Amino acid sequence: MRNKMAARATALALILTLSTGGVLAATPAAAASGQPALGSVAAGASGSFELQNIQLLPDQDGNIVTFTVGVYNKSAADLSLVDYWVRLKSKTGHTYTVRLMPLDKEVKKIGANSSGQVSYYAKVGSGEKLQDLQVQFIKWDFSQPNSERILGQVSVPASYTGVTPTGQNADFQVGSSELRASTEKFTNGKNEKYYLPAISLQLENIGAAAVTLPEVKFSVRTPEGLLYPLDAKNAKDLKISPKETKTVQLSGAIPLKAGEKGWELVITRIHPELKFNTLLAAYQLPAVSKPAGGEAGKETQFMNKSGLYTAKLGGIYRLPWEDQDILTANVTLSNKGEESLPIPDMTAYFLLDNAVKVEAKLVRTGKVIGIDPGSSLSVEALGKIPYTYAFKEVKLVIQEKESDTQVNDLLELTAKPDLQQLPFVGLGAKYAREEIGRKAQYTVAEINSYEGLSGSIVSAELEIENAEKRFAPVTGLVAHFQMKDGTVFPASVSDIKKTVAPGGKARLNVWAALPKGTDMENVRLLIGDSVTLETGEGKQGEGQQTVKTDAYVRPVTFALPKEKKDVKDKLKDITLFPYTVSMSRINTSINNDVLTLKFDYDIRKQLLTETAPEGHKLVLVFEDYKGNKSFEKAYELKNWEPRDGKSAEQVTDNELRIGKKENFTIQLQDADLIFKQRFLDKYHLSVYHEFQGQRKLLAKQSIDWFTYSD
Repeated sequence: MRNKMAARATALALILTLSTGGVLAATPAAAASGQPALGSVAAGASGSFELQNIQLLPDQDGNIVTFTVGVYNKSAADLSLVDYWVRLKSKTGHTYTVRLMPLDKEVKKIGANSSGQVSYYAKVGSGEKLQDLQVQFIKWDFSQPNSERILGQVSVPASYTGVTPTGQNADFQVGSSELRASTEKFTNGKNEKYYLPAISLQLENIGAAAVTLPEVKFSVRTPEGLLYPLDAKNAKDLKISPKETKTVQLSGAIPLKAGEKGWELVITRIHPELKFNTLLAAYQLPAVSKPAGGEAGKETQFMNKSGLYTAKLGGIYRLPWEDQDILTANVTLSNKGEESLPIPDMTAYFLLDNAVKVEAKLVRTGKVIGIDPGSSLSVEALGKIPYTYAFKEVKLVIQEKESDTQVNDLLELTAKPDLQQLPFVGLGAKYAREEIGRKAQYTVAEINSYEGLSGSIVSAELEIENAEKRFAPVTGLVAHFQMKDGTVFPASVSDIKKTVAPGGKARLNVWAALPKGTDMENVRLLIGDSVTLETGEGKQGEGQQTVKTDAYVRPVTFALPKEKKDVKDKLKDITLFPYTVSMSRINTSINNDVLTLKFDYDIRKQLLTETAPEGHKLVLVFEDYKGNKSFEKAYELKNWEPRDGKSAEQVTDNELRIGKKENFTIQLQDADLIFKQRFLDKYHLSVYHEFQGQRKLLAKQSIDWFTYSD
């Protein structure tokens, strides 16, 4: 009998002890889950035991039950734990072996006027339910037949879940510190087979020491007790200092048959010694976060396995394209977190009036491979519809491609017709684009019209300033002239092959044939970034003219300035951008059958400005007042650059060059002109800017024959 009692006493000493030393430290009476204690049992006049919490988790061979007992000693003497015992029973009649957690094996008594906690575990049958369990508290009493006196028992109430309610924090112990878990955001998408929960979990260190998060598991538990694991981003070895809060992104997939109501977030850890899951915290997930915004100009958020993204719809626009219309939407994805995010593998479609689905292509115009903290990425979605199709409402649905056959909805963005006005840039104002790698400012510098026998063309001079810190190519553009009544005329855009220096400029010609008499004050220039649907990328830089343009994105319209039609009466400071041309000492002479026209010229070029000189010419037109002689001479601007390092003075051919040159000579054979010499009085020398075969008069000077002009 003595041996039996000694064995029981030894077992009790092993069970009812803690790792904090010989005496348990004082602890609060509230249960760790944040719920009130389940019940208490008196241990004499000045002591008591309290069942603070109890949990049941599935295991390979059944279930694991863990529970915590609070021990209170209000007497002036130590309370010996060797004198007491606990037993776990089931309403089905089973009794289960209870063991102390390994950390709770050192303390053998509770100090005077103090309290402590003791944690236990037991393996129970797979059919047991938490609400069927009872914890008995026993005192060794050798006067009893079996040497045991039952002090009382606490049954788990039918309403008890051991789960922290929604809206409360779940606190749990990690080492010598304590963490507080709360849900910042909870979304739940779905596809054809699964719900796709995404949880932004905040962990706050409410202890006094820094803690490194151990290897824990996060799961969703359904009302049936089924556990579904969640992937945790950046949770491994996460270090949290006192009073610091870190965010862990959780995501997973739960079969639709499991339902989506009553979910709990369960945080567990494989015990390093016992090799089974122990519960750290469990709490009721809040209602699914309803995305705010979703309309143009308003931010909304979505989550996936990689983290939390902020999205904003710039607008959904309807644009002309050949015999169709383009639907295009600009979406900005931002990272407001503390770690970089990858770019999601996304697809999209437009939904017209909640009925008609239009597949969309996503295009990234910025040069980024990820989204750094505090930065953003611009994404363009585009689809095509018949230009005659009318609709009242349009939505953009963005999905994430999980596999070749599986996509998941991420967010839905909405725009109404009154939100689809294109961005407009007023007279003299600049349009700034901010995408990384393509920062630039756009403005319409001037308008020029060129007349011809077969018609006329209008050209808008679009100036682009490189706002990057590196040389950058010019983004390929698509352009239209848009009339006030909605009529559009497709325009051509000159191709700048060279890269533009930081702070430098490029001047593009955007031209089209417009009806004669068109009032340009009622016309707007519509431009957008050209894209090819084959690659889903914007076009830019040298050689891009060989790539087929399928559409355009990022539309913006410009007011057009009035055309300057003043004609200079002197051939001085004539502008053919980026050149300025001046002619002086113009004179004529006739020698036998040769007419000679000579002049000095000065051609200057504006630096740090790239242009496309192809198709541009300076045309000199010589006309005698009385019609005795006329001729013209054309000089292509693309030939004006110095060749072989030679300046204008060193060039002996009959081409104009940048720089200064004296006695530039033009000679023509005319055997009859010498006989008309006495009738020669005055002539006009005119300068035209010829573009695409059409001309605009820039200057016209009257000069006496055989004399020098100013």
